[in-house]
Amino acid sequence: MVLPAFLLTVAGLQVHLIEEYLTGFAPAMSRLYNISWSVQSYLMIFVFIGPVLYTLTALGLFKRVALAGFLMCFILIGPGVAEFTHFIFPLLKPDVQPTVASSVQAIVGRGQLMQNLPNFWYRVTGHYYFPGMYTAILPMIPGIYGIRKLLIAAHAARSVKG
Repeated sequence: MVLPAFLLTVAGLQVHLIEEYLTGFAPAMSRLYNISWSVQSYLMIFVFIGPVLYTLTALGLFKRVALAGFLMCFILIGPGVAEFTHFIFPLLKPDVQPTVASSVQAIVGRGQLMQNLPNFWYRVTGHYYFPGMYTAILPMIPGIYGIRKLLIAAHAARSVKG
């Protein structure tokens, strides 16, 4: 019932991840939250491991495996709804050298030296953008649609039982 919405959410997410990668999402988050999140770990988690889980989830949904339903809900709610945060990030003051508009080198997180940490704080840069913001809506549309279908189906199932 929601497999098409799930697959469209994943497809939108993959396009979104391309924008995030090309525009420096991991270094921007490192500067924003004073965490050490490398591009390599970003790629490993979201670009390499993620698609394996999405593929297995799709197969599990097709075979009606309960765990796949849980993973699907996680994807529909996470990338499917929570991507709106990209529109909030430019308004947040970075934890690392917030008043410096240019990219910086800094020791962040648990003492890791990181290079090229960009600043996307609107107040300093004058530009309202954060990596991934332009394509954040792509997984949101089918994700929200999938959640809506699930809620309608759950309501219908309760009505039939009760």
